[in-house]
Amino acid sequence: MAATIIYLSISFLVSLIFVIIGIVQVHAKEPVSINTGEKPPKAEELVSVTEWNRKHGRNFIIYGCLLFITMVLFGISQVLIENTMLSLIIFALAIIGEIAWLEFNHNYLKRKLIIKE
Repeated sequence: MAATIIYLSISFLVSLIFVIIGIVQVHAKEPVSINTGEKPPKAEELVSVTEWNRKHGRNFIIYGCLLFITMVLFGISQVLIENTMLSLIIFALAIIGEIAWLEFNHNYLKRKLIIKE
């Protein structure tokens, strides 16, 4: 029981980090990035800084919530599925899918909101 509480607490804190990043990005005045090492575009290069920040922030908030749900489901699957390897593969695929979704949305926003010269 203690291990479950510790696991859920850590899962919540990790997910909360992404939700907080999202909230900060939603309220940011300068253009934000998704922390990949990529420099954010300058304000003059964007159609709307507000829309850019809100959509990136929203994506991080959604990612944080999905991450928590995925971690909880992984914890449940550890109890319900006898095969730990299968459970780990499903968990890894879910996390990779979530990160791919973030990257896809980021590239979509770049095409939509960065002014073409």
